[in-house]
This record gives sequence, structure tokens and C-alpha cells, in this order.
Amino acid sequence: MAKLRDATTKLGFAVLVSPDQAAASPVLAQVMQATSADAFASLARSYHIDLTPPTDDRPFFFNQLLLTDFASIEEAQQTREGVVRGNLDATWTIGVLVLLSFALVLLTMIVPSLPSVRRAPVWLGTLGTLYFALIGLGFIFVEIGMIQRVSLFLGHPVYGMAIGLFSIILSTGVGSLVSERLQLDSPKRLLGWSGLLFLFIVLLTVWFPILVHIFEGGELPVRALVSLMAIVPAGLLMGFGLPTGMRLVNAIDTRPTPWFWAVNGSAGVLAAGLAVATSIALSINVSLWTGAACYLLLGPISLALRRFCQAGASPNLLSAEARQKAG
Repeated sequence: MAKLRDATTKLGFAVLVSPDQAAASPVLAQVMQATSADAFASLARSYHIDLTPPTDDRPFFFNQLLLTDFASIEEAQQTREGVVRGNLDATWTIGVLVLLSFALVLLTMIVPSLPSVRRAPVWLGTLGTLYFALIGLGFIFVEIGMIQRVSLFLGHPVYGMAIGLFSIILSTGVGSLVSERLQLDSPKRLLGWSGLLFLFIVLLTVWFPILVHIFEGGELPVRALVSLMAIVPAGLLMGFGLPTGMRLVNAIDTRPTPWFWAVNGSAGVLAAGLAVATSIALSINVSLWTGAACYLLLGPISLALRRFCQAGASPNLLSAEARQKAG
């Protein structure tokens, strides 16, 4: 005990719980008296704070604010200092960043491109907007979830950004390039791509933790290769989304193309803050599942776009109809 106290003093740590002194707060005192998991969970609910131990799925040990509990938020607002108050301030910061991002994309991307979609049929604008918004949301939710996952496994956030971010962007670009030769030009291929990507991301939350458990003691190059096994296939499959969507909508009408680019970019910008908040409030797996659900929805939407394209809704036909109405 003396050696431990000397070490904490030298390192500048504060001892909160120790066998030879009272707990630093009533909450910690009751935590130490809990003798079962149920008692501990009941105690956490009574205080409206997150006392659960951190895991790989929820590694945010610094966060004690329960965003899904209004009583937790209300109590944090009444507190002027402390960990939970800091968590609330950080949450408000994320919210403000999302609102500022929304205002910026509205002024610089959405409003300037709005006239282009007004010249297109309503059904094309609706389906195309849903398609490209889902791609933007899905990609960022999956990207941030994967980076958070591999950061823990690789041992440092810098490695997570350098290896995770670089590999997912590179593999997505390669997937977009491959989609030019391996085009999703049939209902079977469109549904197969959407379903395969959905299954890979969902199953990733099951098999990747197993690999982490096996290789967590390996050298950095080994852990990097294991991380790439999770990232690269997902990136390759996600890379098919944007060029496939552009081929589908441009085969019908090229005029709303600027709008669809703007929607995709705006959704990606807004999803960044939402994905971080989702991981902290719920879990990293929920962020990955949200991204997977977005890609699953692309299947029926892409089929609807393809059906309209085959029905003869071409740019020339649309232009002729517009000239007849004008005449």
C-alpha cells in the first residue's frame, strides 16, 4: 500500500478508493458495497449515470452521461462541475457541430444545387435523393465505426486513423474503379451487392472481436493485417454504391446530377457527428448496424430506379414531354 501511494503521489493521481480509507464519494462507497451484477445495475439506474465498465463495443470510459435517460441529462444540467457535467458539455459541442455543419452544407451545397432537381421528375428526385443520402450516411457510419474498432485493436488512435482511414478510403476508390468493369446492371446483381454488403457488416461485429481476442498480443504489422481483413472487403463493396447510382440516374435524366452529388456530400458531413454520438450513447456496433441498414435499403431503391430506366424514361423523352407542355 505504501508503494502504491508513493507511485500515485509521484504521478499526480488522486486515490478515490482504497482499503485503508473511506471512498471519495457516496456513489463510490455504494459501488464498493454492491455484491452482484444486478445490485450494481440497480445502483447505476438509481443515480442516472453510466457506471458500466468499458468494453471494446463501448470503450468510452470517460463518459458517464446517459443520453437515453432524460433524468441523467437534467441532473447534469444542474451540476456546475464534475465528470457528468463535462460529458454534457461535450455532447452539446457535438450537437452544435452538427447544426453548424447543417447550416454550411445548406448554404454551400443544397441551395446552389436545388434548381437542378426542380427540372427533373418528382419521382426521380425523390428516389435519387433517398439513394444518395443513404450512401452518404451508410459510408460514414461504417467508416467511423470501423476506425473506432481498429483503434482499440491497434493500440493507439493515430494507428486507427492512419491504417483504418487510409485503407477504407483507398479500398472504396478501388471498388468504384472495379464497378466500371463489373457493373451492377441487373436486379440480381443489385440485390446481391446490397445484401452481401449488409451481411458482411453485420457479421463483422461477430467475427472481428474473435480475431481481436486471438491476435491482440501480436506485433503491430500482424494486427494491421487483421484490421485490413475487416476494412478492405467492406470498402471494396461500398465503392460500388456511388458510381452505380450515378449510372442509374444519368440513364434517366442528367439534369439533377448536381443535386445528387450535393445530397451525398451533405449526408456524409452530417453523419460524422451523428455516428460519434451514436457510438458513445449506444455502442460502436449500433453505428455499424445503422450503416448496414442504409446499404440494405439501397437494394429496393436501386431496383425502382432501374425499372423507371427500362420503362423508357430517358433524357430525350423527358425533353420531348417538356417541349410539348411548353407548346
